[in-house]
Amino acid sequence: MRIYEDLRAVQTRVTVLQYATVALIGVLLVIFWHLQVVRGRYYRNLAENNRRRNVPIAAPRGVLLDRNEQILVENRPSFNVVLSTERTDELDGTVGRLSQLLQLGEAPIRERLPRRGQPARDVIIKADANIDDVAAVKARRLEFPDADVQVVPLRSYPLGAGAAHVLGYVGEVNDQQLQSHAYEGAEAGDVVGQSGIEQQYNRSLMGKDGLREVIVNSRGAEVGEAETRLPIVGPSAMLSLDAALQATAVQALGNRPGAAVALDPNTGEILLMTSVPAFDPNRFAKGMDAALWRGLLTDPDTPLINRVIQGQYAPGSVFKIVTTIAALEEKIITPETTFHCPGVYTKYGNEFHCHQGGPHGTVNLTQAIAQSCNVYFYNVGVKLEIERIARYAKMLGLGQVTGVDLPQEAAGVVPSPEWKMKRFKQPWWPGETVTVAIGQGMTATALQLARLAGIAATGKMVTPHLVKRVGDTPWPSPGPKDLGIKPETLAALHRGMQAVVAPGGTGWRAGLPGTSIIVCGKTGSAQVVQRSRLAKDASEENQPHGWFVAFAPMDKPRIALAVMVEHGGSGGQAAAPIAHEILAKFFGVAPVRTTPPVVIAGPIG
Repeated sequence: MRIYEDLRAVQTRVTVLQYATVALIGVLLVIFWHLQVVRGRYYRNLAENNRRRNVPIAAPRGVLLDRNEQILVENRPSFNVVLSTERTDELDGTVGRLSQLLQLGEAPIRERLPRRGQPARDVIIKADANIDDVAAVKARRLEFPDADVQVVPLRSYPLGAGAAHVLGYVGEVNDQQLQSHAYEGAEAGDVVGQSGIEQQYNRSLMGKDGLREVIVNSRGAEVGEAETRLPIVGPSAMLSLDAALQATAVQALGNRPGAAVALDPNTGEILLMTSVPAFDPNRFAKGMDAALWRGLLTDPDTPLINRVIQGQYAPGSVFKIVTTIAALEEKIITPETTFHCPGVYTKYGNEFHCHQGGPHGTVNLTQAIAQSCNVYFYNVGVKLEIERIARYAKMLGLGQVTGVDLPQEAAGVVPSPEWKMKRFKQPWWPGETVTVAIGQGMTATALQLARLAGIAATGKMVTPHLVKRVGDTPWPSPGPKDLGIKPETLAALHRGMQAVVAPGGTGWRAGLPGTSIIVCGKTGSAQVVQRSRLAKDASEENQPHGWFVAFAPMDKPRIALAVMVEHGGSGGQAAAPIAHEILAKFFGVAPVRTTPPVVIAGPIG
C-alpha cells in the first residue's frame, strides 16, 4: 500500500514536468516566430548595418576666379586621418595609441570627440596628413579598425595674405553656426566659409557630398565596397577683382598698415581690395590651430580686421568733397568765392589752424581744394551749419553701410546735434561745426570714401559688389542711383580735384605724367586721437593717418579708389604714391618716379 502511494506521487511530478516542458517549448516557439517573422526585417537590417558603413566623400567647393578668369581660390587633394566614434568601448585606447602613432597630443583629439548625447560621427584626427602618416595608418588597419584615411579637397589661396580679407577662409562648422539659419543644412564636420566671400556666398559655393558604402568585418575593418555615389562639385564664381591689380596694390602698400580699394564708379564692381596687416588663409584650410587662432585674436595689430570695410577712421580733408558739394548745391558759395587764409581761423574764442600751418593767402574754390586750405572750408562750414553738412554727408553715403557683399561691414559715424544728444546727452556747440567741415570728429571706411570719389566723378551712387557670376548665372546687382547733383557743381569739383594732382597740388605724386590721362584726387590727413600699437615708435604714433582718393580719367571715369596709410602723415606723401602705382597698372602705363615740383612760396591768387 505504501509503495503504490509513492508511485503516484512520482507520476504526478512527471506529469507536471511534462506539461512545463511543453509550455516552455511553446513559449520558445512563439519567441522564435516573433523574432524571425514579425521582427525579422528589423533584425536583418541591424545585421546588415553591422557589416556596412557609410563613408562620406567631401564635395569640392566652387573655384573663385577674377574678372579675367585667373584663379583666386582653388582646391587641392589632401589626406585626412579620421576616427569613427561608433564603438565607444574601445575609443579611449584607440585615441591613446593613435596620438602616439601620429605624434599628436591626446587633448586636441579628445576635444573633437562627440559629447555625451551627441550622435557618433567620423572625427578628423589629423588634417592634411603627410605620406608617412597615411602609410602608418594603412599598415595598421587590424590594430586600428576604426581609423581610416580619406582623400578630401583642401582650399588653396594662391594670393595668400594678399587677398585674405576679401576672399576669406574656410573651417569646420562650429556648434554655434550649426544653430544659425545662415548655415542651415550643414552637419557636424562640414567645412564652411568663415569670413569674406567664402562666408558670404557659402551656400552658393558648396557642392553636394558623395557617399561610399563599405563592407566591414566584425572588428570594423573595411573588407569591401558595396556602392559609391560621387560628389557634386560646387559651382565656380567669377569675381570683379583684378588679380594683377590686386597684386600691384599689395606690393605698393607693402608692410605699412592701411587699406586700398578701387571700384568702377559706373557699376560698383570692386577691382581690388587689400588690408594690411593680414593673415594667410592657407593656414586655416587644413584645420584651425588653437594657438594660431589665439595669437591672431590677441594680436594688437588686429590682422583679422578688414580695414577696408571695418576700419573706421576720420576722413580728414577728403571730406572737403562733401563740404564742396553741399556748399555749391545750397548756393552758399560759387566757384569764384574767395576767402583769405592767414594760416589760422579764429571763431567762438578758439583758434583753428590751416593745413601745414598756411598761410595760403586769398584763395578761390579750386585753389582751396588744390592746397587743401582748411581756413577756406572753416568759413564754408560755418555758413552751411551742421544740419546741412550732416544731411549731405548721409546723402553721399557716409554714416551707413555701402551694401557690399561681404559680412560685418561697419557704417561709420556722421555727427549731428541729434546724434550727439543721443550718444552723449549733450547739446551741439557751434565750434564743433568748424572741425566737422574738414572731416574731423566723424568716421568713415575706405570703401565709403572710394564710393565718394566715384560720386564726385559721375554724380551717381553705386552699390559696391564683388560677385559677377555664379556658375553660368549672372549675379544681380543694383544699378547706379542718380543723386541729382547739378553738372556745374561736378564741373567745379572736378577742376579742384584735377588741380590736386597737377604740379603744385597736394596729391601731385598720384598723377600720370606723360599720358593724356587726367587724374582727379583729394588728399587727407586724419588726426590720431589715441595711441596705436601699429606705430613703430613714439614719434610715428602721433602722426595722422594719410588718405588719398581719386578717379580717372576725368572725362570718362573708369576707376575710383581710396588709399589709407595708418600713421602715414600727409596723404600726399604716404597714400598718393600708392595710388599712382595702382592707376599706372590699371591704365597699362609705366609708373613714374617724379621729383617734387618747384612751387613759389607765398599767397595764391
